[in-house]
Amino acid sequence: MSSDVFVKKYSLAASLGFLAGLVSCMTGLLFAIVSRLNRGSGTETILVVCMLLATGVVLILSGINVAGIRQKLSRNYSFLAGLLLSAIGLFVFMTSFPDNWVYPKVSYAIVAYSIGIFLLLINIFVNYFLQALGDSRQQELTPQKDDVKPIEKQHNDCSVLTTFAGILMTNITSGTYEPAFLTGTSDNENTYLINTTSEEKHPESLFMEPNEEKSISITEIKTAIDAFGDEDIKICNVNDEQEETTYLETTQFPEIAELIEPEIEKEIEDIEETQDKEDEKTEYSPEKELSSNETADVQDFIVPYAEFRSLKKTDIKSDDTMREAARKVLMYNFGQMIEHERGTKIGRDIEELHDMRVAAMRMRSVVEVLEDYLNMKEMSSYYKDVKSIRRTLGTVRDMDVFLEKIDHYLAAQPPERVMEIEPLTDSILIERAKHRGNMLVYLDESRYNKFKKNFADYLLKKKAWKMKAAKKNGEPIPARVADVLPLLLYSQLATVRAYGDILTDDTTIDPYLEKYHQLRIDVKILRYTIEFFKEVLGSESKSLIKDLKGLQDNLGDMHDTVVALEMLENFERYGVWGETHGKKDSVSIRDYPGVDAYIEYRKKELVSLLDSFPDAWSKVIDPDFSVRFSQAIAGIYNS
Repeated sequence: MSSDVFVKKYSLAASLGFLAGLVSCMTGLLFAIVSRLNRGSGTETILVVCMLLATGVVLILSGINVAGIRQKLSRNYSFLAGLLLSAIGLFVFMTSFPDNWVYPKVSYAIVAYSIGIFLLLINIFVNYFLQALGDSRQQELTPQKDDVKPIEKQHNDCSVLTTFAGILMTNITSGTYEPAFLTGTSDNENTYLINTTSEEKHPESLFMEPNEEKSISITEIKTAIDAFGDEDIKICNVNDEQEETTYLETTQFPEIAELIEPEIEKEIEDIEETQDKEDEKTEYSPEKELSSNETADVQDFIVPYAEFRSLKKTDIKSDDTMREAARKVLMYNFGQMIEHERGTKIGRDIEELHDMRVAAMRMRSVVEVLEDYLNMKEMSSYYKDVKSIRRTLGTVRDMDVFLEKIDHYLAAQPPERVMEIEPLTDSILIERAKHRGNMLVYLDESRYNKFKKNFADYLLKKKAWKMKAAKKNGEPIPARVADVLPLLLYSQLATVRAYGDILTDDTTIDPYLEKYHQLRIDVKILRYTIEFFKEVLGSESKSLIKDLKGLQDNLGDMHDTVVALEMLENFERYGVWGETHGKKDSVSIRDYPGVDAYIEYRKKELVSLLDSFPDAWSKVIDPDFSVRFSQAIAGIYNS
């Protein structure tokens, strides 16, 4: 049976196998992109992607092998062995990953799959080589007459796969595909077609060094050519329609380069001397008299988002619109967030994370407080990203605070208490490592970096932050800080003071202290609003912020303690930190005396915080606070 018969017999199978392999590989790549495959992805995602890609490679190579088959399939031992070994490797990987993906199963799968792929590639090479050898022999044995053109053999079956196999093996064996028309000459006796891969036509000694900083202008080359005479020099050109002087001219006529080289050297020396004198007279400017490459190098040293990170204050004016004021506050806090991003990633100082989280939290508060004055249609997407950033940072920060409180507690405890509470601290550290890893992945993702770039561009676009001075019917719209801020601050203070009527002794029975938690949020909003506009408020604003911060800290510690007690009880029940959705009837198999003691310590802390609350609360509802509040607002009209 001839080889052509084998090709026709297996052509359909080869095409289907090749197509199935391409589909499998593309599906694997698309699934990896959609699922955002990374080091923290789930085991199911990793398994599916690996199996799709690995299976696709095997099918592609199998299709190429079958397309080039020259004998019975049962006699293609290397092809069958490669296919079998690859399948064994895939099967071992699929059945053992991830639970049993340990040595020596790892070696079995990798070695079997690798050898299988190698055998498939070798079989492709052998078939490709034999086909080329057979074609050459057939051409030698075929008689040719001068007046009869040779009939070329037509390859209709599996031509695509055969071409693909040829390209594949050409790249593997580092060959070169060189059509004859590139090495011939054209009919024009003054124009030469050049094959740049031929080393005999262009000895290495005739080429200028690629790293040489000297260059020859077109004008200088033409001048030199005129000096020699046009009849002695022929410009190399591959396309008659494109007559451009190229670098190849200097390689064809090195004597021209040598002639012009002394003049260039002298010119360069003169330029360098002039530049040195200018540098002595003037300060160095990174963007002065630089080439495009040098300018790019200088740009690498420019601090990213410098226009935001350099802001030392918001610079709000009383005659700014509320939207413009919001823009200035967002720019300042955006710069603070970027400023502490690197320290947050490094993790050497936990306060860097705290400062970055506070900046994100204040950006969120700006949008929430001044929502009525913003274009929320454009701001909504940025607002979602800001909340996501604050939430991601907050998860790690909460664990840092919890560990700090444990350290403070252990400082006054005997050494044996440290050993008793180690299961708790170890579990928290493990969870913190997980969430910190997720945080680092988030800060390196394209979504976060895209947010930074787009939000920075939006903040710098002043036209997007303009407000209309009147409605469509001509009714004026209050928008200036001096006109709107007093009413906003008094409204927020009224909301805070209204809690005095509902904070009775009965609320202390509530184990979650929901009213105190809600009061903390409203106090935080009032404090942040005063801080946002403190540059236009009177000097009394500093004492107001201090009193509000004292109350907010007291309420915040209450909330943290309530959450901590719930988390500690869940740890004793499930033995894992952060577990809150396990079986309700499950009971820990171990006792944690250290954790029990710490729970009692936090309960006493909660009682102490409740006892100190009236003192912090009285400073805010005191008439003196209201007087200072009014004086701070009156400062708007003096700024």
